[in-house]
Amino acid sequence: MSKSTLNNLTTIFGLAAGVANFLGSIRVINHTVAGTIGGFATAMLGYLVQQPAAGEQPQTLQP
Repeated sequence: MSKSTLNNLTTIFGLAAGVANFLGSIRVINHTVAGTIGGFATAMLGYLVQQPAAGEQPQTLQP
């Protein structure tokens, strides 16, 4: 994926997690639904931030 695509997707999933948390906290949506949406969005965000952009080398940990 290109860096631009990764940036856009991480922004979308980050916003989804934040909005779900906010709406759950003010009881616009059920806490369980908010937690499910937030958890899924956070998991996807965690996966995406580990992906190297197209043309970039994956980073390795140095001892």
